[in-house]
Amino acid sequence: MTLDVRTLLHHDGPIARRLPGFEARPQQLDLSVAIERAFRERRHLIAEAGTGVGKSFAYLLPAALHADQNQGGGPIVISTRTIALQEQLEKKDLPFLHAVLPFEWSSTTAVGRNNYLCLRRMHLAEREQSMLEDPDKSAQLRKLVGWSLGAHDRTKMELPFPVLPEVWEEVQAEHGNCLNRACKHFDMCGWQRARRRAETAQVLIVNHSLYFADLALRMAGATFLPEHRFVVFDEAHHLERVATESLGLRVSAATIGWHLRRLHPRRSDRSLLGRHGSQRARVLHEELRLCNDAFFAELDGRMHGSTRDGDCALGDEVLVEPVTTLLRQLASELLAAASRTEQVDVKMELQARASGLSALAAVFDALCNPAAQPDTKLVRWIERGKNGPSLCGAPLDVSSVLQKHLFENGPTCVLTSATLGPVDDAGFVYLKGQLGIGQDRVDTLRLGSPFDFDRAVQLVLETGMPDPSTAPAQYKQRVAERTLDYVLDNGGHALVLCTSWDFVRSLAEHLASELLAADIPLLVQGSAPLSQLLEQKRSLPTSVLIGTDSLWEGIDVPGDALTLVVVTRLPFQNPSHPLTKARMQAFEQRGGDAFRDWSLPEAILKFRQGFGRLIRSQQDHGKVVVLDPRMKTKAYGQRFLASLPVATDESQDATPAD
Repeated sequence: MTLDVRTLLHHDGPIARRLPGFEARPQQLDLSVAIERAFRERRHLIAEAGTGVGKSFAYLLPAALHADQNQGGGPIVISTRTIALQEQLEKKDLPFLHAVLPFEWSSTTAVGRNNYLCLRRMHLAEREQSMLEDPDKSAQLRKLVGWSLGAHDRTKMELPFPVLPEVWEEVQAEHGNCLNRACKHFDMCGWQRARRRAETAQVLIVNHSLYFADLALRMAGATFLPEHRFVVFDEAHHLERVATESLGLRVSAATIGWHLRRLHPRRSDRSLLGRHGSQRARVLHEELRLCNDAFFAELDGRMHGSTRDGDCALGDEVLVEPVTTLLRQLASELLAAASRTEQVDVKMELQARASGLSALAAVFDALCNPAAQPDTKLVRWIERGKNGPSLCGAPLDVSSVLQKHLFENGPTCVLTSATLGPVDDAGFVYLKGQLGIGQDRVDTLRLGSPFDFDRAVQLVLETGMPDPSTAPAQYKQRVAERTLDYVLDNGGHALVLCTSWDFVRSLAEHLASELLAADIPLLVQGSAPLSQLLEQKRSLPTSVLIGTDSLWEGIDVPGDALTLVVVTRLPFQNPSHPLTKARMQAFEQRGGDAFRDWSLPEAILKFRQGFGRLIRSQQDHGKVVVLDPRMKTKAYGQRFLASLPVATDESQDATPAD
């Protein structure tokens, strides 16, 4: 009998027999059947499936089946946005399915090359003793050598001790710095073994950043991932953002400083440049260091008095600078040094560093001179960060690139997420436009959640609040007061979602003393790694977690630890950011309405994600409070309400007391 997903997901099938508490979910079966058909008919699929559908099994089952029944066609690639989901697939879902499915199949997870230890580079660093002047770095290198003898894959994630970035940079595997089969460590190399597993695996797990980095490589004629005919993008609402980041450019003084330190740390005579470079190379190195500092100091001075958020659009302005020329000259000197040495390891290192400097020169030139890439419409700006300004650039529009290199001439794509767009966008027109997905050879599917949101969720809309657009100071003060009221009334157990770091800081300051007096722990995003904060939230159920951006989605805090979600403000993007402003202007120039066609769908999508943090299982229940009065006072507020899986006529209004 030929197996299909209906058989595997049947109430007496192999999964039901081995999975405690298994419940047949019609939405899960519908999604799995649709993906199975997409693979069979080679048609793209856009499928929104609400929280609780069980998306991972819904795509892993047809992926495993299709790979088993069509061997030799390359792996089916599963791409996720978050590490948490990737780890769930790797450590929980895949081992279970390997154990219960009645056929043999293989899967593996791929991570970026720089996460792997390069044995050749490690032994070169040990032999050259370039870290001898720093006892801490030298000791860490010795620990790495000892650890490498018994490590399994020799990845950074396996390390039982924290490693200094400067030490890992000297020993990590790198593109363009590999001898491949000519290396005596080839058979033992964790990176090469991972590549071999990826080449033979039937299901390959990656993340979006890695997938789109590989797409950029393919556009340049190289590759990392094996050839494949199918890819499933979970958390697919992130694709446009990840593609923008992968195809964008960014450079800072620290970027160039990193390359310079790798060549020749200050106060070190045992560096690569000190031991093998020419006198001219050392002079160029010092001149480049000084020019780099001066150039970015000038940009920093320019940033004063710019926009509130510290971003300065460059338009078509040309930035006159000496850095690009110096980078290329130093790269040329390194290649000359490489040609003079007979040591294969040293030659490879010098060539790799030269290649890195040349690539950096091309990026720097493109960001300073718009004529450097005449075929690419690059939006450029200066961005202030904690460590000084960065030069940034991003494509105005990624849809044409994705249309050409992914959706028209690439693999069959399945895009799925709990939220892919406003619910009144039945055909996912907004998402298709973002990503360049044509109308032919694509099917769409929208599946609701199996959860009873009307039973589990009380939606509260505050109607007497100041308008955040016209009275921001009064609004911020009133939000702080009402948030405190709701949190204390709930005894904690809360997640508070903000739309800016400034709001997070001021709100946390307002809540701190009152929550301390009430013995309610306050957890503030940025005070510790997010994974650590989430563990604290789960282990301290009465705690209040407050933050922005990444807390709106992709986090799971089921059960009693989260029974209240406070949305402080509707999550519209900052319209003053140069890229946002340029894209909105492009919409207007094409005759569209930038707010209606771009800004509003983006905000509704994020709002739906934030709402979805409350209910993560059948047993969850609680309250979602929206403090932004525009939900009721603006016409577009009805679109936000219509996007929620609760009956709006049963939502409650709350007017704050004076």
